[in-house]
Order: sequence, then C-alpha cells, then structure tokens
Amino acid sequence: MIAEPLHKGQIAVRYLALLATPTSLSANSTTTAIPDLARALGVSAADATWAATAFGWGGVLGAPLTAALLRTRGIRAATLVNSALVLLGTLLVAGAPTLPMLLAGRAAQAAGGGGLVTIAISLAGTASRAGAVTAGVGLIGAFGPPAGSTLSGISWRLPLLLSLPALLAVPAVLRHAPVHHHQAAATRTDTIGILLVMTLVSTFVLIPRLELVAVAASAVAGPLLTLHVRKKPAGFIPHPVIRSRAFVTAAAVASTLSTSYFALLYTVPRLLEHHWTTGRIGLVTLIMLATGSIASLLFTRRAARLGPAVTRSVLLTAGATAVALPSIAPWPVLVAASTAFAVFAATAAMAWYAPRVGAVVPDEHRATAVSLLTLCYQLGGAFGPALAILLLA
Repeated sequence: MIAEPLHKGQIAVRYLALLATPTSLSANSTTTAIPDLARALGVSAADATWAATAFGWGGVLGAPLTAALLRTRGIRAATLVNSALVLLGTLLVAGAPTLPMLLAGRAAQAAGGGGLVTIAISLAGTASRAGAVTAGVGLIGAFGPPAGSTLSGISWRLPLLLSLPALLAVPAVLRHAPVHHHQAAATRTDTIGILLVMTLVSTFVLIPRLELVAVAASAVAGPLLTLHVRKKPAGFIPHPVIRSRAFVTAAAVASTLSTSYFALLYTVPRLLEHHWTTGRIGLVTLIMLATGSIASLLFTRRAARLGPAVTRSVLLTAGATAVALPSIAPWPVLVAASTAFAVFAATAAMAWYAPRVGAVVPDEHRATAVSLLTLCYQLGGAFGPALAILLLA
C-alpha cells in the first residue's frame, strides 16, 4: 500500500484497508463453496445459494445500523458493535450444523463487515485515502473466487470465514477513537426511521428471490419512509443531507456505477462462454478487476490536481465505456475489459465523492451522509445481480 503522511489523530490507511477489504473477499468467495456446502448440509444447490443472498442482505443492513451508531454513540461504539457481529457471525458459520444457522451467521458477518467498510471510508478523510480503501476492496475482492476454490479443497467452511481478518485492524481504530462521544442533547435515535430504511433495503435485496412479494413490500415501505422523513427532519435521514444537491448527485452516481459494475460481473462471464474456457474466463476476469482497482487507486491520488470537472468526466466516461463494451466490442478481450472500466468507475467514484459529501453537510451530519452514500453504493450489489438476471433471461 502506498504510504501517505499522517495528520494528528489519523489512522494509517493500511489499517483502514484491512478493516474494509476482508468483507469483499468473503463475499466473492462464497460461490465456489456452494456445491460442497449443499452436500455437507444435505440441501439443494438452489437452497445453498441463499448463503450468498444472506451475505448481500446483511451487508446493506450494516450501513444504516452503523450510521445510527456513529451519530448517537460515536466511532468507538460503532466499531465494537460491528466487530462483535463479525465475530459472532464467524463463530456461527464455523459450527453451523444446519442451513438456517449458517444463513444467520453469514448475515451477521456481512452486517458487521459492511459497517466496518462504512467506518473505514468515514475515517479516511481525503479522496486519496478513501481511494486506497475502495481500491483495496475491489482488488482483494477480485481474489475471492480463486481463494474460495483453493480453500474449499481443505474445507467448504474456510471460504466463509474470510471476514475475520478485519478484526486485526480494530485495535488501531480504537486507539484513535475517543472514549466518550459528545452527543448533542437534541439527537435521539430514530428507531422508526432506521427500521423503515432497513425494511426498504431488505426488499431491494430480496427482489430476485421473492419477486412480487418483495416488490409489493418495497411499494409500501418506500412511501412510509418518505412520510416519516418529512415528519422528522432531524431523524435518521436528516433534511440537510437529502436536500444537499452534492449528496443527491453523489448517491445517484455511486448507486448507478455500482449497479453496472455488479451487473457486468455476472453477465460478462456468460458472454465469454462461447469464446473461452471457464479457467481462462476466471483468470482474465481476475486480471481485469485487479487492473481496474489499481487504476482507481492511482487516479484518486491525483484527482485533486485534475479538478472536479475533469474527475467527473473521467468517472462517467469510464462507467459509460464499461456498459457499452459488451455490446460493441469486436473481440472477447474487450468485452472482458468492461469489468476493468466498471470496477475503476465504481470504486474511484465512491472514494472521490465520500469526502466531498462529508464536507458539504453540517458537521453533526457528516457521518450520516457518508454512511448513507456507502449504503447507496452497496445497494448496487443487490440491484446489479437482479439486472443481470433480466439481461440474461
């Protein structure tokens, strides 16, 4: 990892990257363990794939939970709670004799891991440091499938335990986190708002599984959340955040680029099946994801010199190129290259927008704004596969 001078009270970026990256590694290693998981627990392969769905669901729940903790209890409490979720989830997965217990463990792992990702990005402070975190998430996540294949040869459970190394970074976070959080007297936990957000994002994640039921539930939860936000301007989703044009723009861009990235991650291998072997597809995809992630890291370190207009143009152009290549590229290698453009655009955008969003809202809402932006990015992990299913149908 490229070193960067620290200001007083800053956490070294290597610890922030370590806090965030194991979650992406664990998420991407799941698919390779599914066949052995199904045989070991005596369930069908279709039922076993709920392990991936549970992880995606838990991941998007981690952001709103962490946003609430950061706002009402501070960094220390948020870090401890999310670390406990990762540890508890890992213990459940390690010893789960049945699929329901395994799913509960995966959801807890992902909720805690997703929260730690949010904390890492919140603590980064600058686009270059946030870029190191998000590029690390993309780069390490690219090694998930081969790591899962290798570890599955020893035990199918090992690929599902890869969230645990994130806890190695927790002591460094706690050393820099204040012991006491000075909460404003007017700040209260908006329990209803949190539950409505969690319900809405849960329906989004479950649409590919439950279809009409999930769509109907989202049609109810969405308006209820809108009404609640109007009635509680200082609630879980504060008005100064959602009325910020910078936040709305960043959230839309982050969600769109993340969705296209995850959609391409599922569709591109299918498009290449008629040209290459499975092994070659996996290797080229790994190379492309690694290339895009490294490019994201280098770009975000220089984005400040380029200026906002150039940076936005590069990000949007890369995202558009990623979407266009599978349709117009004359050679398979260019189709595969779409994943490099996609991971570059998604991770670099998240790194660049997060500090800017935090800077344009009042200080008391900074953590909430970054957490909600992270949630919008993570929702791409739910929308993308659902879009891929429609495209490949």
